[in-house]
Amino acid sequence: MKKLLQMGLCCLCCVGFLCGCDSNDTDTKNPGKDNNQETENKDKEKEKYALGKAFKFDDLEITIGSEFTYAIVDNKYSDHHQKEVIKIPVTVKNLSEETHGLNMFYYDFYGSQGTELDSVSAYFSEDSVDYAGDLRTDASYTKYFYVLYDGDGTYTVEFNNFSEKISIDFEVKKAQ
Repeated sequence: MKKLLQMGLCCLCCVGFLCGCDSNDTDTKNPGKDNNQETENKDKEKEKYALGKAFKFDDLEITIGSEFTYAIVDNKYSDHHQKEVIKIPVTVKNLSEETHGLNMFYYDFYGSQGTELDSVSAYFSEDSVDYAGDLRTDASYTKYFYVLYDGDGTYTVEFNNFSEKISIDFEVKKAQ
């Protein structure tokens, strides 16, 4: 009985192994579908994006303005109280057939030191893109990103919804 059980387990392992090999073979026999998507995503990552230039992301047309200003966090209960932030305009247009908006979890900002910056949009909710809501088809709005200022240099905003990824580098030089 014990030997029969061992042989059964061995057969199951072999079948599982063969099925695994077979599924890998189908990827190489039919490369068109998945490989085209992968190539398209890699091309999109290599494309150079800039402030003031519209781009498509997650069925939205997004334009990040280059005319930014500065503000101060005014919340005595915050670790960021009295810290300076960059107020960056962003225009978002819905290109999909469904009600849709920019998801606040699909982008991150990195400061001049290359480190991810904490979100401070909650302190500016009246005109922050994080609280703008959804748009109907072809509707648009202009709101603002609020980003902690950590010195002059190159900042990056990275959009990533796990199926596409876009990075935009931009220079910040505060007027003295």
